[in-house]
Amino acid sequence: MNRSRLRWRWEEQDFGFRFRAGSGRSATEHYQAEAPGDFYVVPASQRKFPPARADALATLAKAPTAPRVVPNPWRDYDRDDWDWIEGPDGILLNYAGCLDQEELHRREDEGVARANEFVIDLLARPQPAALTVPLVQQAHRALLGEIYPFAGAWRTVALHKGDGPTKWPLPPGGIQPQMELLERDVLSRSPLIADDNGAVFAYAAEVMGECIAIHPFREGNGRTAFILGNFILMQNDLLPLDVYDRRRDEDRYFAACEAARIHRDYAPLAALIEEWENAALAHWEGNDGPE
Repeated sequence: MNRSRLRWRWEEQDFGFRFRAGSGRSATEHYQAEAPGDFYVVPASQRKFPPARADALATLAKAPTAPRVVPNPWRDYDRDDWDWIEGPDGILLNYAGCLDQEELHRREDEGVARANEFVIDLLARPQPAALTVPLVQQAHRALLGEIYPFAGAWRTVALHKGDGPTKWPLPPGGIQPQMELLERDVLSRSPLIADDNGAVFAYAAEVMGECIAIHPFREGNGRTAFILGNFILMQNDLLPLDVYDRRRDEDRYFAACEAARIHRDYAPLAALIEEWENAALAHWEGNDGPE
């Protein structure tokens, strides 16, 4: 693979806004490329900074006298590049231009809100929607589509998150066959509408546990699993889970995911979901329910 192409640079002074040429609708915004004097034009939908920040940076630099415009970096990267290009802190190449984990988490939290809206739209359908592989991909795009170029696409690399021993190798046939098996064996049982909450928790735990075990995406697998779990819960008139509960109970959550991944034992995760659901209900009732 040719690695000498234009590279993502992870520092504001290298990838920041540099100058604007023209005016009105014909105006173009030029961003600095890797080599001194080289610039490229980035479409509005892919700009690193919001307009206010871009305008502030524009006042700090003058247009070069003889800039050389090079290809847009997003056209220069291909699908296989998206999964391996990352900064020194492990931050992946992203549309949002996030440079640190705090900024990335903020943008991902915004994505969770968009994904919740996606779920609400599904729940508004006249008939209960079934879980399918395309729906899982749609949920991931709703979650991360404004951050990562690979949103909704299967990962093409092996993953190893954090300092723990858990690894997700890339299956020889890729992710698609694994997801087709998931659809056949698990998702096909949806929509699951049951009077027994225990059955709902068990099914949500199985769907979430299997999705986390496969880890189909380069990023956002845990959040996607929560979105699917919330979809199942809300189809049964239960309250959605809060991702912050997962962070608070991180060790127990990871242990439950490992039980699902290694032994297909979904009971620990189902117990956590029930606990979180009961806590959400108590909080809701403590606030006198809906206004």
